[in-house]
Order: sequence, then structure tokens, then C-alpha cells
Amino acid sequence: MSHDYDVCVIGSGAGGGPVALRLAQAGCSVLVLEKGPWLTEKDFFKDELACCRRSVYTPKLSDEQHVIEDRDSDDQWRGVPTSRSGVDFWNGNVVGGSSNFMSGFFYRLKPVDFRLRSAFGPIKGANVADWPISYDELEPYYTMVETEVGISGRVVSHPQAEPRSTADFPQPPTLEHPVVERIDAACAALGLHSLPTPRAILSQPSGLRRSCEYSGYCGSYGCSSGAKGSARAALLDRAVATGNCEIRANAKVTRLRSDAKGKVSAVEYIDADGIAQQVTAKAYVVACQAIESSRLLLASVGPKHPNGIGNRFAQLGRNLLFSAGGSGTGYFEYDAMSAADAARLKQRGPFVNRGLQDWYTFSDPAFGGAQPQSLGRR
Repeated sequence: MSHDYDVCVIGSGAGGGPVALRLAQAGCSVLVLEKGPWLTEKDFFKDELACCRRSVYTPKLSDEQHVIEDRDSDDQWRGVPTSRSGVDFWNGNVVGGSSNFMSGFFYRLKPVDFRLRSAFGPIKGANVADWPISYDELEPYYTMVETEVGISGRVVSHPQAEPRSTADFPQPPTLEHPVVERIDAACAALGLHSLPTPRAILSQPSGLRRSCEYSGYCGSYGCSSGAKGSARAALLDRAVATGNCEIRANAKVTRLRSDAKGKVSAVEYIDADGIAQQVTAKAYVVACQAIESSRLLLASVGPKHPNGIGNRFAQLGRNLLFSAGGSGTGYFEYDAMSAADAARLKQRGPFVNRGLQDWYTFSDPAFGGAQPQSLGRR
């Protein structure tokens, strides 16, 4: 049986981008299907309304509901669709996915993260399990990603540091805001370890990507210089340049067809003109984010997959964990400073790039751990 492509990758974000690049570099014919448009640096304006007040990079919410349920005061599960609430929860239906709009904090997991159940024991009502691999097995791939994406930063020794095979990051740190001097001094006085934050942001040009221009429009904004290491700028542009990778934007995959033996036989999608299409490949990669991947696989019923592909044990779409946290805000009283100190702190553009890992784990597993991060507000 002939196939249209060697590999069809569904989704073009942080999951699909690396797969497409490596396969294209290996000489495979690769097709990437992306639900959203193909935007580039010239399309990313410093528009605060578009970024933060409108759902520019999501589908029409009345067509594709975002719903997160939570328990109310009566201990009942309830959810309000975002078409009614007006607040969308996940963003980034464009080539490169939400990595276009990330802040680019690129921390590694630590060895303990791979054995949480062994280290802290079970938690009632949760399916906590150790990973089937260790940090040591994954470490070379962390190094590879840091190199391919272009991570800037500075490795310093501290009690919570994870083992590394490289002495430092591929790029030097981005420019730092003068406030870091105060943060470092305060942490030192408290016996804490102020750590530079590794960022997926180029401090020096690399290939066709320019370095950071310090506009202040970074997290939640698309990068107009190409410095941010999105899957599009860092990986997919190079995959397309091999001549072996085709990206079809505005292609919404609706179902994976499977045959009587349970093998995926084709991908069905709706093109930019609203016309139903299908494509075949020798192999298929579903990489359209945890929620969208689950949605697609649950919808892909077939003779051997009555409850959706990959849902044999009824775990598809379950056990999803979002990172959670809180925030606090502080103010500087410029009137209490010298004119020179006040002027330095009023600078805009350079990053704060400081965090703490002193409380990465707590002795009580019910409280998990914490990793405070310092940010500057414009």
C-alpha cells in the first residue's frame, strides 16, 4: 500500500516540532497538520489588546468549548464554558503552538521528580507513580534541547542543583535588570540561593534568528525578532528548509481512521476552505497538546477502538496536571531613593531572571514544593 507521506505529525507545538525536525533531517517525508494559521515574526505586533484582551490565537469558543470543572460549595462538580465566561484557558492555535507565547523559562526536572511515589509515598485519591525512566537517562536529551532551541543563562552551584553533562548553557544570559542586585543581596542575607533563570531566548543571534531586542513584550506575546525559542522559530523553520517537511496550516484534524486490525489508516481533517480531506502515512504522531490530543483520540473510534484510540484502560484524558501557584506584588518607593538609584530601577527591557529552588521539596508530600520566580512589570 502506498502512502502520501512517511510520517504525519498532528500538532506543531513543543511536542510536534522536535519530531518533525529530526525526521526531516533523517530524510523522511513529513507532513505537519496544524489547526491554526502560519504566523511569522512579521505578524507578531506589540499589541496589548490583541494579546491580553481578545482571544486572537484560539478557535471560536462557541465552536470549541474550553471547560474546566471545579467543586462548588455544595461539593458538586460544575463548569462554565468559556463561550459564556469569556475567559479562555489554553491558547496558541498557530504553527508552533503556544510556545510562540511562552515566557521561555527552561528549567529541568530534578532526579526526585522521576520517583515521587518512591520518595514521598502515595496520596489518597491520586494516581501518583514513578516514571519508567530516570533523570540520568533523560539528561542527554535535556542537553540536546538546550542546544537546539538555544537556551541562555548561567549555571551556578546550589543545594538543589541537578546533575549536568555540560558546564553551562549554550548562550550567555540575556541582559539583567539592575533590580537583580537587590534580589541577590536580600537572598544572601537570608541564606537563600538566588538563581539565574534559564530562558529560551537568544542573547546572541543564531542562524536566521535575531537576538533579543528587549522590547518588554515577551511572555504572552509573539516574538517579532525570532529570539524566543518557539517550536516554529527554533525547529520547524529548519525542518521546512530541509525540503522534507510540509506544513499545512488551518487544517483541523477531526478523526484518525483505523482498520479492522486497529491500525491507524488515515487522518481526516477540514482544510482552510471548510472542505473535508484525508491523508495517509506510514506512521502518525499525535502531538496536539494534552487536552486537544485527548479530544482527538477519544473521537477516533473504530472497530478495535470502541472508546477511542489509546483508551483501552479508560485513562485517556485523565490524570492531567496543570502547574499551579500564587503571586504577590511589591512596590519600590522611589522617593526614598537617590535620583540615580531610582533611575536605574525604572529601566525597562532587561529581564529580572531570578528564582529560588530552596523550597523545591517539602518533607510533607501533601504540600509538594515551591519554586518562586521574580518578574518585573512594565
